[in-house]
Amino acid sequence: MNINILTARIKCLLSIPFYLIFLAHNKNGFLEEELRRWEELLPVVKYKSTFIAFIRMFALFPEYRNVLFFRCGSVGKLMQSFTPCARDVNFIVESRNVNKGLVLQHGYSCMLWPEKIGDNCQIWHHVTIGRASGKGNRPKIGDNVKICTGAIVLGDITVGDNVTIAAGSVVVKSVPDNCVVAGNPARIKKKNGEKVDFPL
Repeated sequence: MNINILTARIKCLLSIPFYLIFLAHNKNGFLEEELRRWEELLPVVKYKSTFIAFIRMFALFPEYRNVLFFRCGSVGKLMQSFTPCARDVNFIVESRNVNKGLVLQHGYSCMLWPEKIGDNCQIWHHVTIGRASGKGNRPKIGDNVKICTGAIVLGDITVGDNVTIAAGSVVVKSVPDNCVVAGNPARIKKKNGEKVDFPL
């Protein structure tokens, strides 16, 4: 048997006890809905069985483990000491302020300190969200927002719904709905599907 297949199967077996914790924290189907969101976005086989879907995702995606442990609070912190996750993903926000559907795409080296995050947010690696200085409020992120690799989102600002923040962008001003922003400082490059070039 191929060593990679054998390793994957062993990881799946070791993931079974964590499914019980998943079930215990799956209030109103919240964690299951988030799990299905991961399946929808990642190139994986989709299973009807929640058990099989969970085991596969938990075993093979350390970024998923980060989000699950974040959702499980103090129990999650304990679990994290037994299971490796994506490196240096720091949540400085309570889970109740991050709505369902959070997905980390290669979520390494992220500092996530928003005021709140809406539904179905995708965050890539090397993203920073937080205060602009030692004091002040933090960003509020809307629904269906994509924050791409290396983006920095700082200050008392609001990022609207259906926004994409391009890789390497620096966003320090509020972003309206239905936009693509890019650059340092970020500018609106697309609005309601049409190409534009406006300052924020």
